[in-house]
Amino acid sequence: MDEQLNRRPLKRVAYRPREVAEMFGMSESGVRNLIKRRTLRAVQLDGRWLIPAAVIEDKLGVSLDARPASDAASIRPIRGQPPPGGDLDVA
Repeated sequence: MDEQLNRRPLKRVAYRPREVAEMFGMSESGVRNLIKRRTLRAVQLDGRWLIPAAVIEDKLGVSLDARPASDAASIRPIRGQPPPGGDLDVA
């Protein structure tokens, strides 16, 4: 039996601003503004911004699974909270 069929997909550890924008129905520039204002923590690697999955999960109260970032079904509420409706600027 092929071992690859039995493996679970790996969970992503970080997402690009464009992907986060798609997940939450925002513009990419809106996500980048949150990063610039330090409202949303991100790291820069080789000139590209990456938002750690843990930051998204902690700040927004959602659980991300191993599906593609553009798949809205990959966002699951934590503790019965609905996913945010498009504003990542939460305290």
